[in-house]
Amino acid sequence: MESIDLTREKEREEETGAPEGGAKKRRKKFSQDDTIFYYAVLAWPILQFIVFYVLTRVNAVLYSFQTYDVLTNTVTWTFSHVENAFRLMTSELEYTSMMGATLKFFVLTVGIGTPLGLLFAYYVSKKMFASGAFRVLLFLPSIISAIVMATIYQFFVERALPEIVYQIFNVRIKGLMENPDTRFGTLVFYNIWVGFGVNVLMYTNAMSGISSEVIESARLDGATGIREFWFISLPLIYPTVTTFLITSFATLFTNQFNIYSFYGGSVPAGIGTFGYYLFNATEQASSRAEYSIISAIGLLLTCIALPLTLFVRWLLNKFDPTEDGAQ
Repeated sequence: MESIDLTREKEREEETGAPEGGAKKRRKKFSQDDTIFYYAVLAWPILQFIVFYVLTRVNAVLYSFQTYDVLTNTVTWTFSHVENAFRLMTSELEYTSMMGATLKFFVLTVGIGTPLGLLFAYYVSKKMFASGAFRVLLFLPSIISAIVMATIYQFFVERALPEIVYQIFNVRIKGLMENPDTRFGTLVFYNIWVGFGVNVLMYTNAMSGISSEVIESARLDGATGIREFWFISLPLIYPTVTTFLITSFATLFTNQFNIYSFYGGSVPAGIGTFGYYLFNATEQASSRAEYSIISAIGLLLTCIALPLTLFVRWLLNKFDPTEDGAQ
């Protein structure tokens, strides 16, 4: 037996050009190279995450408790900025109005946009009439620059649409964004429209992954289109839907709802949101001393958004119609 083993080892050496132990060493070295390459690829995105997400968030929290003296270039620690931010958010009309506008924008865009996005995605996934054209038109706002889209939309609702109404009905109307009564609804419609692209694309891809056997079985059992959508497609893409909803709640107070694209640094009363305020105030801040109150307001908003997002996540997982969710 020993001679047979020696013969086999010699044959392996002749075939590979190295003893069996050498082959193991080469495999081990190759594995180490793979590990080095793996960590080298991950190093850059991890570094970006640490610098542009973790450190910036930590720095923003620290700003909330700092008072910076421009003249002496010194920093003192205080809790007064958080107290002032809480007072502004609970008593000042400007800030309570921003809270109301933020919540209204969110409820309408998510409450209307999500069901419509799911219906359009189902329509496109079934390759019904002109579904390809709908897919391109809905995804177009996600391809074109946000400023370009806002400019085109504003020109249409401010100039083109009033002229069309006048030519057809011989009635002069104000531009929809100029008119205070229609301004808010016009912005809501725009946000729903531009939000369709990514949502519909993701929902469509998720629906396309549903097994054709499941669909055929439902049709044999007499399921109509609406029943197929409600009892098969929607439950099977539920994880995708919940991901979008949780992300929406997480960005509730940082989403400016494209207001800056239309109004820049001066927004009419009643439609400014906290997302717009945080972006605009930071952009217009002339020194580090102005960051403290902005950071304090952002910190308080985070204290509201974080538990709300976790609660929504728990609630959506609790009502997960899939087998895993039920367990």
